[in-house]
Parts: sequence; structure tokens; C-alpha cells
Amino acid sequence: MIKKISYGILISLILIFGVIIAGCSDQAPAGTTTVPTTAAYNAKYVAGDIIGKTAPATENMLYVITKYDSSTDLYTRQLLYKNADGSWGHFINNKTGEKVERTLVEKVYPVKITKVNISSIPIITPTVPPTVTITLSGNAPGISGISPTTGGSGATVSATITGDNFRSGATVKLNRAGYTAIHATGVSVSSATNIDCTFNLAKAEKGSYNLIVTNPDSQSDTMVGAFTISDPLPLISGVSPRQGAINDVLSLTINGQNFKEGVKVSFVKGSTEIVCTSPVSTESTKILCNLDLKSAVVGDWDVTVLNIDGQQKGTWNQKFPVTNST
Repeated sequence: MIKKISYGILISLILIFGVIIAGCSDQAPAGTTTVPTTAAYNAKYVAGDIIGKTAPATENMLYVITKYDSSTDLYTRQLLYKNADGSWGHFINNKTGEKVERTLVEKVYPVKITKVNISSIPIITPTVPPTVTITLSGNAPGISGISPTTGGSGATVSATITGDNFRSGATVKLNRAGYTAIHATGVSVSSATNIDCTFNLAKAEKGSYNLIVTNPDSQSDTMVGAFTISDPLPLISGVSPRQGAINDVLSLTINGQNFKEGVKVSFVKGSTEIVCTSPVSTESTKILCNLDLKSAVVGDWDVTVLNIDGQQKGTWNQKFPVTNST
């Protein structure tokens, strides 16, 4: 029994000793230094590569790689600008650029646009344009009114603007949000309080317009809703019969355009007005009415047509002569 125990202990000692020897054999020899391995990076770009998001590049500036450091896996990049002739390029300062992680640069800028020689890139500092100072020459203009305040679409309207502080060289326009401004022509500043001008309302949209006067020093004033463009004015192209005599009662035909259903036809001389009776407008181009000349006087009379709806008024560019009945 004692012999069996002794053999068991001996066998156990032998096994333990074998394990110790095996463990020691896996260790590095004494005095040997272990060198850690470093992963090799595969840099996509080298110094001089101009990089972008897409090709071809349409920007006027892109990044150029100026250096790659394999020990830190960092690119150094710098903004490169296009030359005036479209070639690449130049720097605008002597800064050395910024260091950015290689993986980030290659992810954001996956395209190589072209390559340049870093040592030959010049530094061109952009020039700053001089500041333009406008000297105000006086008080801003002030608008108090305009006459007339309305005009028909398609018409040419001569207008007079009143106010103060108007200066020679002032500009005038009608403005309405969403529409092309109507600039006045023939602007004449006759005094600091008076401007005469003409508005061409051809193809102008109907509605309310703001009036703006701007002096040469850029100071301006706006009168909101100062002018209204209405329906086209009635145009008279002819009157038949062409003349009349005192005491005549004439059946008139007036030809033209833009006549509305409700119209007023007037013959005017000085302060005297004779209104035609029973006016009838047909197809917007003809008016039939009766003219009683019993109270007329000899001379040339103006002929006007007023569209009652909208109050657009047109005057014949000729005269209607009334003669003595004898």
C-alpha cells in the first residue's frame, strides 16, 4: 500500500515538471526585445494631387495634397485656386495647410482631378476693390401727388408729379410687386417741386402701382398706390357726318375702339358742352347717337367719348366744325 502511494506521488511530480519545462520553452530567449508590427497603409493620393468630389470639377477652388505622413496616416491638404485662364492654380496665402485623416479625405474626395507641381505653385493675394462712397447732396425727395392718377392700358400718359427736393437727373418709375417696373421717359425736373414725364403703358397690366422718384444721390421717395392702370382708353378714329351747322339735329356714327356698353359722347368748346342723346355702342368699335346743335356756336369743337364703367376717356385727335346755319 505504501509503495502504491509513493509511485503515485512520483508520477505527479514528473507531470508537473514536464508542464513547467514546456511553458518555459514558449518564452523568448532572455535579452530578446519584441518589436510590435505596424499595419501598412495604402494611401490613394500623393503630393501634388488635386482632389474633388466629382469629375470634371466646376469649382474655382479645390484641395491639393501637399504631403502624406505614413507614420500618422494623415494627409496635409491646402486650398488651390484656378487661374484666370482656367488652369490650376495658385494659393492665396503662404499657410501650410491642414492635416486630415487619410480615410476621411479619401471618402469625401474620391476623385483625382489632376496633378500639379507643388514647388511651382505661386501665391497670388486677391485685390480688394475700393469702397465706393456716395455723398448725399441734400434732403431726400418727397412726393405729394401726381396728375393724372389713372391711365388706360396701352395708352401713353403725360404726367406731372408734385412734391419737394426734386433734383435734376431724377428718375421716375411705376412699380408693382411681381410685375416689370414702368420707367418714365422725357423726365424734366422744372423745379424742386415739379417733375414732368411720360409713361408708356403699352402691354401694362391693370391695377394699382406705386410711384417712385429717385434723385441722383440714390435718395428716393415712394407714394403707395399713387397711379392706377385701368382698361384701355376709348379711341376715336372717325365721326360721320364730318361737320354740322347751328340748329341741325344729326344722327352721328362714331367709329373707333375700346367703347363700352355705357358711354357718354360730348362735344366741347371752351366751357360749353353738348351731350349726345340716346348713345348706343355696338361691338366696342361703333357708337350711334343724336347730336342737337340748337345751342351750338360757330367754330371747332372737341369730341370725347367717356366709358362710364371705369371712367376711361378718349378725345378725338381732330375737330368737329360747326358752321352757321345760313
